[in-house]
Amino acid sequence: MKKGLSLLLVCLCIFASVFANGAKEDVFPSKDITLIVPWGAGGSSDLVGRIITDDMAKTLGVNISVVNTPGATGTVGMNDCLLQKHDGYTLIANATPHTHYVMGLAEWSPKDWDYMAAYYVPCIIAVSKNSPYKTFEDLYEALENNPPETLKNSIAGIGSSGYNAVMVLSATDATMGKGLNTPYSGGADAIKALLAGEVDFTSQLSNEMIDYLRSGDLVALCAMTEEDLVLEGVDYAIPSIGKFIPALQSSLPIGDAFGLMFPSDVPDSTKAILEDAFIKACKSDAAVEFAETKGMVNLGGMTIEESNALKDADASKVGYVLYDLGEAKHSPADLGYQR
Repeated sequence: MKKGLSLLLVCLCIFASVFANGAKEDVFPSKDITLIVPWGAGGSSDLVGRIITDDMAKTLGVNISVVNTPGATGTVGMNDCLLQKHDGYTLIANATPHTHYVMGLAEWSPKDWDYMAAYYVPCIIAVSKNSPYKTFEDLYEALENNPPETLKNSIAGIGSSGYNAVMVLSATDATMGKGLNTPYSGGADAIKALLAGEVDFTSQLSNEMIDYLRSGDLVALCAMTEEDLVLEGVDYAIPSIGKFIPALQSSLPIGDAFGLMFPSDVPDSTKAILEDAFIKACKSDAAVEFAETKGMVNLGGMTIEESNALKDADASKVGYVLYDLGEAKHSPADLGYQR
């Protein structure tokens, strides 16, 4: 009898141990998290992802390792994330994923991702300090008077923020679409190409060129903002493109929001934990200082619901522009987006 009782107690202890361990594993996060940056190091997605997840890791009590996986305008890294278990342990650092489906780069929809927006970044058209184009009027005249694709514009891939910006501009003014969009593996590489003289101008984001604007190696000809753009450390106000092309005013501002995302079918309880840590990180001193030094707007930590609304609005606006221009392979209407 004692032997049977002892055996029963041992079994119960083992069961309790297994149950306890299983319960512990269900508490998110119980292991380290991976952040995939689907672009090269040094670009907007990379910088934002690192500054935000550095603080999130402290809150969550786990390490968040960063893996850069550039390729196919961010699609390679995004697909890698989708192939992992949708449990919140694999995150993406990227801009709003609003053009991949319509451009035929991916089968997934923007609605397949939940988004958390950290910063808004306006696009700027800039040239190197040695460029013959000293003003926006100079560049516009060159685009207008030369055959299409004579002048080259460096972008971070088809469907990237800089590419989308030029497409939105060209939907209103065809001259703005006459440049040859030359793709690179990320925003940092697009800027380097301009500095190396491989292209004539770039339509990249403010934070990717801010250091070069401060040093004078790059000159901003215009900002895709409603008002003139003043950036800390840049000794001139960057004129709004609306001053030169008034018809564009209704499309401004043009840029992108950057933050973190994960598959939309991640468990709600996990989403809530990630959201809380994210909002806290966006309000940190480091995040606020980062915005000031990098020429970005800190959004103060938008909720998933707010961020998804921003993502879907951009998916509709930019998607229909690309579709109407004949650049897109699919219509945003396929995904239920209204004009």
